[in-house]
Amino acid sequence: MIRSMTGYGRADARSGTSSFAIEIRSVNSRFIDIQMRTPKVLVPLEPRIRKAIQEKFSRGRFDLFVTRNGEGARAGRIALDSDRADQYVKALTELKRRYSLPDDVDLALLAGREGVFTAEEAPDDAEALWKDLAGGMAKAFEALDVMRVDEGKALARDISSRLVRIEELAQEIGVRAPRSLEEARKRLTDSVRKLLGDAEGVHHEPDPLRMAQEIALLADRTDISEELTRFASHLRQFRSLLAAGKTEAVGRKLDFLLQELNREVNTLASKAQDADISYGAVNIKAELEKIKEQVQNIE
Repeated sequence: MIRSMTGYGRADARSGTSSFAIEIRSVNSRFIDIQMRTPKVLVPLEPRIRKAIQEKFSRGRFDLFVTRNGEGARAGRIALDSDRADQYVKALTELKRRYSLPDDVDLALLAGREGVFTAEEAPDDAEALWKDLAGGMAKAFEALDVMRVDEGKALARDISSRLVRIEELAQEIGVRAPRSLEEARKRLTDSVRKLLGDAEGVHHEPDPLRMAQEIALLADRTDISEELTRFASHLRQFRSLLAAGKTEAVGRKLDFLLQELNREVNTLASKAQDADISYGAVNIKAELEKIKEQVQNIE
């Protein structure tokens, strides 16, 4: 089962009084590339999040966005900054003495000064937070994977239809190849006879042994049977990978086979020296190029 590298997944998670919205998007990439944007509280957990993505997927660029809503009040304590309180008392006492002010420095006055008391929130429990968050992450990843599988099925259908056309073109070339060789043999024989007649002014039959040697050389230079055999073998492997129910990534293997298919079709087109075969090869290359565009998006 092939997977596209394009997809989107979303899920929610709750931890204590906080809720998290998790979104993950993926597009094609030669390797695995992960970018994250998370609230400050999740920064210590980013290595775990990265590892979870790597364990689920093998290729693609992933953009993960996590937003935190409804933090609420968390348990904590009120802290006294005694040094700052001392400075306020000293400054207010000096102010009272210098200007002969009637009021005393009391608790109400001191407590209202900025920074004397601070509310310190209790730190988040990383393990508990991860346990709550991991479930939401798994749901988002699963939604992403479902979309990648659906996209992969669409890619497989398109590629399979193009493979059918490529096989038809290859069969036409296979039928044309022996005819092309016979036509080339006839052209060679006619050319030699014409040259012999033009040179001596009389008609002479070419030396049969020499002609047989030349025809054998021509047949060897223009024989494309090996290229057609290898081409058919690569196509079978390609189809097998495309149809396999295995879960591992196959994109790189398919890309390699496409390179081999292109190499074989280029070679047979150059060896055949036949207009019809060259035309068929051009059509095959056009279909392979369209398949290549699709394969680049397969995991």
